[in-house]
Amino acid sequence: MMLGGAEEIGANCCYLNLDGTGILIDAGLHPRERDDKAFPDVDALDGRPTDALVITHAHSDHLGALPYMMKRLPHVQPIMTHATRDLSDIMLHNGAKLLRSDVTRHVSKDLLSFFHRDQIDLIRRAFEALPYEEPRIIRGYTGNSDVSLRLHWSGHILGSAGVSLENNGLRIVHTGDVQFDHQKVIQRARLPRVHADVLITEATNCATDRENDFAGEARKLAAFINMISNRNGSILIPNFALGKTQELLAIIYGLMRKGSIPHLPIYSGGMGVAISKVYDQYCYTEPMRVPGFEISDIPQNYVKRGMLANGDFFKTPSIVIVPSGMLSKGTMSYDLATRWLPLANYGIAFIGYQDPTTPGHQLLTSPKREHFDFGGQKVKRLCEIERLRFSAHASLAGLIDYIVDVRPKTVVVMHGEVDACDGLAYAVSQRLPGTRILIPRKGVPYTIG
Repeated sequence: MMLGGAEEIGANCCYLNLDGTGILIDAGLHPRERDDKAFPDVDALDGRPTDALVITHAHSDHLGALPYMMKRLPHVQPIMTHATRDLSDIMLHNGAKLLRSDVTRHVSKDLLSFFHRDQIDLIRRAFEALPYEEPRIIRGYTGNSDVSLRLHWSGHILGSAGVSLENNGLRIVHTGDVQFDHQKVIQRARLPRVHADVLITEATNCATDRENDFAGEARKLAAFINMISNRNGSILIPNFALGKTQELLAIIYGLMRKGSIPHLPIYSGGMGVAISKVYDQYCYTEPMRVPGFEISDIPQNYVKRGMLANGDFFKTPSIVIVPSGMLSKGTMSYDLATRWLPLANYGIAFIGYQDPTTPGHQLLTSPKREHFDFGGQKVKRLCEIERLRFSAHASLAGLIDYIVDVRPKTVVVMHGEVDACDGLAYAVSQRLPGTRILIPRKGVPYTIG
């Protein structure tokens, strides 16, 4: 049963009852909802057993509702990788600040009590960190048999994991957010390519058959940086602090070392700085493209709030990488973008998805030299805009290749908009016509074993 993340991306949470043992996978916040729909629908469980809660990775749409879930289900055991446990300290505290201001009008203070700093520090003591590929046996209070759980490197971000579960001869694999192509910093997924009875898979990028072309996008980024710097301007790259910032820093540094772009000052800021330090702590132990490479090896200047109005990037061509990736109001990227807009020799490069409700989407789709709505203000854009794609999610072709290898009896499609879920379902039906394909509805129980 999906408690969130059914035909959408947000509030991700999947519930499985395996012979009386209840296992939840992920506890995400919804990126747009700001009432009780921001959280997984715990009420839909309706008294079903809940024994373990597996967090696949530390992005907010998979981790952010964990304090809420532990308030509602205080007996549940949270399980995650070591890196996700360490990243959770940064991500939960940051998310809690936003949540307390946005959701308290609609959700009781009691249910939000675990989002206070001291409570987050307390519940983190209950997190169990599980090494990749190490089995963990779970049997709930009402469980009739053991469930064997393993986490597998999923290639999405540091600490990300797919989940395999075995019980009474039934094998279930949940991909989590997965990437089957190498990224710049981290290696591709190592999910088990053996038969699974049930495969629960993301479908984020499956609305099209476009494959990931990181080399081509890097060349496109280099051309944009060269164009703007040749005009004596600076480049702003609104970015997502976890995963995208570290990848982009490595891509830009690599372009500089190859001579594809000039050695411009690089500025980074926000919680991406703290996250990069966690990446560096795992540079030898996680599947990195270059073992031992540290993000801190990249020359960087750190942006502080006081620099937003008169930083040196307004005097010397520079590259500025700050959150948020969608230019949310009040963030560094939003404040800097307002100052970038009237500068014709400056440029803004978007490298990730822009939700249609965000200022990032408003700016990305804005006509040049015409007034448009930007965060509630009428403004005019003179700066240049570029759109790039460095996705940490698998392509449709990558997912189909994996599904064909695994040959599941049942494929459950989640974590994608309606057209993406339909696209993956259709592709599976063409390659494996005898496979049962399920696009679940939120809160509806299904028999999959």
